[in-house]
This record gives sequence, C-alpha cells and structure tokens, in this order.
Amino acid sequence: MQSVVMSGKGKHEMSKKPSDNEYFWNRRSGIYDDQVWKEYKMAYKKTVKRSLPYLHEEAKVLDFGCGTGNTTIPISQKVKEIVAIDTSEEMMEKAVQKAAGERCQNITFCHTDMMNFSGEPESFDVVTAFNVLLYLQDRDEVLEKIWSLLKPGGVFLSATDCLGRNFSRDSVKKFVKSKLHLMPYVAFDTPIGLMRKIQKKGFLVLEIVNLHRNPPNIFIVAQKIDKKE
Repeated sequence: MQSVVMSGKGKHEMSKKPSDNEYFWNRRSGIYDDQVWKEYKMAYKKTVKRSLPYLHEEAKVLDFGCGTGNTTIPISQKVKEIVAIDTSEEMMEKAVQKAAGERCQNITFCHTDMMNFSGEPESFDVVTAFNVLLYLQDRDEVLEKIWSLLKPGGVFLSATDCLGRNFSRDSVKKFVKSKLHLMPYVAFDTPIGLMRKIQKKGFLVLEIVNLHRNPPNIFIVAQKIDKKE
C-alpha cells in the first residue's frame, strides 16, 4: 500500500473551506516540528516506546491526528497497515514527505476528522490519538467513535497534555489564547479525570503513566470491553 493523501474524495470527504481549527494548524505546520521537538522530543520517543508492546506485525492501526508524522512513521515499521488522519492538510503533507523519505509503504493518509471518517466498525486492532484529545470539544462523541472502530479487545493508545494538574507557563498561555479565540479549544484535564472519561466510554484502562514533567503528558492504554458502562 502506497503512502497517499485522500483529500475530499469518496468516504473521507471534508468541506473545501478550512475550519478555524484546520486554519490554525495549517499556519503552524511550517514551525511545528522545530517548536515541538525542542520541548517534547523525549516525550515523543517515550510515546513510541510505550506503544510497542501493544503493536504487532499483523495489526491494522488508525492514527487519529497524525500531524507531521512524528509517531506515525516509527510506528508504521512495527505494524501491517496504518490509516493516518488529520484535519490539517498542510500538517499532513509534512507527514507524507517524511513517509516518502523513509520509504514507508504501509501508510494511507486521509484528510478528514474523526467524526467524518467512514471506516468500517470493528476494523482496527489499535487506534492512536497522540496529543490531540485536549483540543476536542466533541471528545465524548470522538471516544464513542473510537470504541466503534476498534475490534473486540482492541486497544486505544493516547498521550495528552493534562493542563489541569498544575499550571505552567505553557498552560496559562494556551488558556489565554483559547479564551481570546487565538487558538482552538483547549481542555484542562487532570490525569485521573481524563482516565475516567475514557473509562466511561467502554474502555478498561490497562496503563497510565506521565511522559513529561510540565505540562504532564499522560500516556493511557485502554482496551475496548464488550459492553459500555
């Protein structure tokens, strides 16, 4: 399977006019890696390392919010197939370029959001959402969609800045920018609060660990259970 971009075609169609969220991340695409890698390099590496025990060579993975591919590319080397989705076409283009440079042949890139993604129910072994949950106002609906896309016993892997645990300069900056509508919505979760939200959507939490000192970047492994509570 070749690395491709599906933009505004077939099942994965999006509006031609960028949303405010997409516009924001498109603007950041040119500087994102330089800014984020400086602060979160070790957190990204830990995210990949922590994910490896839950991946296997026959796994089909959905990478929700793939961004510029910082976790997508290394994870692709351990699984059979990845479908990588993102609302920012320009962020995703960076990931496409990286995939081509690494000669990845098992990634399909789709320009869409989770709620418009028309994947078949119970078709993925693993769904990942790294550094995206805190920007979702419709998170409850997204978690329900993730649950529906996973096979029985499938695994949901997430890493999320929990800005409600202790305020840092970065979290205060995001709070102010969000309130002034200079950036998308930002959630201020605590690690336990986030874990409970995931549990309520039909998941059994297997692992929760902090990957970054401040702000805390919380890695959660959650397994789909047969019946939602």
